[in-house]
Amino acid sequence: MKPTFLPILLAAGYSTFIFAEQFDLEVYASKFDSIPIGVIDFTPKNKNILNKDLPGEVIAADLDFCGRFIVVKKPSFDSATFVDSGIGIYIDGEYTVSDKKVVIECFLRDAANRELIIGKKYKGELKFLRSMAHRYSNEIVEMLFGDRGIFESRFLFVRTEGKKKNIAIMDFDGFNQANLTNNTIINIFPVFSDKSTVIWTSYQKGNPDLFRGSIYSGASKLFIYSKGIESSPDVSPIDGTIAYASSKKGNLDIYTCNPDASNTRQLTMHYGVDTSPSWSPNGYQIAFTSDRSGSPQMYVMDADGANQRRVTFNSKYTDSPAWSPKGDRIAYMSMAERGKFDIWMTGPDGSDPAQITSLNGNNEYPTWSPDGALIAFVNSYGGRNDLYVMKPNGSRVRRITSTGDVKMPDWSDF
Repeated sequence: MKPTFLPILLAAGYSTFIFAEQFDLEVYASKFDSIPIGVIDFTPKNKNILNKDLPGEVIAADLDFCGRFIVVKKPSFDSATFVDSGIGIYIDGEYTVSDKKVVIECFLRDAANRELIIGKKYKGELKFLRSMAHRYSNEIVEMLFGDRGIFESRFLFVRTEGKKKNIAIMDFDGFNQANLTNNTIINIFPVFSDKSTVIWTSYQKGNPDLFRGSIYSGASKLFIYSKGIESSPDVSPIDGTIAYASSKKGNLDIYTCNPDASNTRQLTMHYGVDTSPSWSPNGYQIAFTSDRSGSPQMYVMDADGANQRRVTFNSKYTDSPAWSPKGDRIAYMSMAERGKFDIWMTGPDGSDPAQITSLNGNNEYPTWSPDGALIAFVNSYGGRNDLYVMKPNGSRVRRITSTGDVKMPDWSDF
């Protein structure tokens, strides 16, 4: 497993607050479903001018990405445009680059009088510039909504290069892609175990086994293995219990084990193929795929394997369930009348199934943003596989990658 250093800002920067009392952010934010906000270019404080990763551009892209803002990006303050757009607040700032270090000063201002509302300052190595901007975008979301922002979350994914399938990682917006494995064998089904650890299926030993590896150090080791198939792991957000599919007894069934691989428990014991487990956010239930009815469909069961029940009935083939962070909906890929896969969504009891993608080609492998406001998925069309995001109702579809080599994404927690 190839080590990669990810941009962690904890030791690389600091921040300061400056508050002005005259503008009530809560009152302003409460007026809108999507908050109008202006972002103008940050200005250099010395002769060292950035030619990429400009802070204002990164922040504007972040806020636009999450779907909670109506962003108006301008090179400088534009009172007429801001008034016409109903903008009451805007962001500007300054930066200083010196000896491969950067200081970013970010200001949230009242658009009516240009007075400062809140100021923040970040300092660190130049290579952390995007991370500093993402950190500030998170601060803006928290100030206006009281929620955590998603802008320091990441994706694991399978990078497909001919017959090679390697595990890779990237920022939520597709930047900073790096391979975690770099070999000629098949590596699939990656999932975050925690913020520093990944579990996946690898054929490194000639058989599909589960491996565990460190994102930071690059160290990895065989984790769960047998003479059969070990695949499609998922990790409980409550206590780290791992659900996975195993054929160690001949048939592919759902098992669980402790984070250290001890205390293995078999949950399904059916003649059909059971795979693709997905934990509910409260850890009480598991959604999974089974073909026990004749075709692959989604089922839900209690965490101990009790109360197994089918919840999809409207398709020829259903797979890859992904439980929403709120626990009220499950996204999945389904082949219906069009003969191709689309992303669908339903309640945990199978209520209100609805197709939410309509892009050409196959739309597969849904995964939720940690705040539940977005769903990412892979669109496969014309021999290319790229990552897209959308709102849970199917609106605001955005393409994240253009490399054409992305499969099986897993969106991290905050």
